[in-house]
Amino acid sequence: MNFQEAEKAYKDLKAQHANSKLNDQEFESQVGKLKMQDSQGKWWQIGVQTGEWYVHDGQKWSKSKPPAEIAAPPPPAPAVSEPTASLDAAPAANANKSQRATVAPTRLFSAKPAGREGGLPMPVLIGIIAVVAIVGIAILVGGYFVLSGSMTSATRTPTRLAVQPSPQTAATITIARPTDVPTPVIPPIAIVTTTITPTVVAGAPTPTRRPATVVTKPTTVPTKPGPSATPPPPPGVYVTKVETDPAAPTFDDTIGFKVTMFNNSGQFHQYEWRVKIYGCPDQGACTIDDLRKSMGETKNVKGDIVDGRSVLVAPASWKGGKGLCKYIAVPHYTDPVTGNLTPFMTTAGRAMYYEFTLCR
Repeated sequence: MNFQEAEKAYKDLKAQHANSKLNDQEFESQVGKLKMQDSQGKWWQIGVQTGEWYVHDGQKWSKSKPPAEIAAPPPPAPAVSEPTASLDAAPAANANKSQRATVAPTRLFSAKPAGREGGLPMPVLIGIIAVVAIVGIAILVGGYFVLSGSMTSATRTPTRLAVQPSPQTAATITIARPTDVPTPVIPPIAIVTTTITPTVVAGAPTPTRRPATVVTKPTTVPTKPGPSATPPPPPGVYVTKVETDPAAPTFDDTIGFKVTMFNNSGQFHQYEWRVKIYGCPDQGACTIDDLRKSMGETKNVKGDIVDGRSVLVAPASWKGGKGLCKYIAVPHYTDPVTGNLTPFMTTAGRAMYYEFTLCR
């Protein structure tokens, strides 16, 4: 595994962790396996949260960029030996031709053996042999020039020079190798361009979407500056705020309460009301079981609730005991129809639970 494959594996693990396919422990364990050792023997590790490379210098880990991986240069092309075969074969072929040219006429026009009748006269045979000899010499001379021309053309090709070393061979090889050097350098350039391309593509959609949001905001904000998203509560009587009196009570204080009411029914209301107090554990939040048993309550008083906002005051008549610090105050009223003790509701449709403490 190389550095690029390790980075790809990290991105896959990051996506699985983001999709809850891997929990935190599994994700850290899998990323911890993505360790690499470079050509100098140094160990590299991808950061679990950052996704960046860290190198160990023998004492500590430090952030760094991994070395670029350079591809090995391609092996040199094997020397082609065809010219040798053609050059070696040419003399043999020409020699065979010469032999055939010199031998064939002898067999065709040789004098008749002694003791046999007929045959060509001796002067004719000598003339024929002379002509054949001249033709053979011409063939040999032509073959020599053909071979010398092919040898000259063969010395111009790199493959022939590689087979038969000469002072010109070294010069030809040194000129040919610089043309091979740029080819191994090309892969690192291609790697850099591929790593830059994803960031450009990922960021490209962002500028195209931003102008649309900027154009719509100025038209939306001025047209509706005032209305709120919360609809007004239905007509009724609601509690909006509870305060202790004194504002920061202790165990030695006798405590009263101030309750702010909101009346949008359009009518005047008068209720008998009080504040019930419940104890809470010092650690954690109150539960339903904690609100089943009251730790006491203020005196029952009558309160006039006018249209709009008004403040009801429960006189100081409750004192906390030792042992608890946290308490919950819940204002109640007596329902004039049923006679039941009922908590005042907030505009959200639930009872008002006001938490306070006596520990200072």
